Amino acid sequence: MTTPHRPIAAVAAIAAAGLLLVACSSTTPADPSTTTPPAASTTGDPTTSPATAGGDACTLVTEHDVTAALGSDPGPGTPLTQRGASQCQYGSYQTQWVLVNLTPAQGGPAYDDLRDNPQTGQAGAIVDVAGIGDRAFEVGSHGSAGIFFNKGDALVVVSVVIGSATSPPMEQAVSLATTAASRV
Repeated sequence: MTTPHRPIAAVAAIAAAGLLLVACSSTTPADPSTTTPPAASTTGDPTTSPATAGGDACTLVTEHDVTAALGSDPGPGTPLTQRGASQCQYGSYQTQWVLVNLTPAQGGPAYDDLRDNPQTGQAGAIVDVAGIGDRAFEVGSHGSAGIFFNKGDALVVVSVVIGSATSPPMEQAVSLATTAASRV
């Protein structure tokens, strides 16, 4: 018997794997002084200067952006930065949450690895998406949607999970990924 949360976990695991894949493939040893402390606020006004590929995931998609997409405030993002890659999580896995991963270097090869990985397809159908970054694809299943895109040398993954949804929240994922792409 399959549990309904397995696809949700699969999309989240793939998103996290994308971040770790590139971060761990770096040949430069980690510098502990580059770890980003928790952000004081990620409410971010979308009119402020956008993040660059060297920015962090919480500036690519802010609390303000997630609130607009989900229709409710998930609270501030929880950032994690390791070896130049960053991740930001908004909300609660039990109800609704958004996970954003940014890998600022080696994004092209990482995108190809994720796009061609059979485990990515196990989370749902892989569908190419036009108009987000240089190239993008989506994966969706019951209550979860993920957009993977490559822009320049960056790889970004935006996952949206809404536990009560009966279909993938693809509209929200596309909206947030489009926002993130405009800030890379």
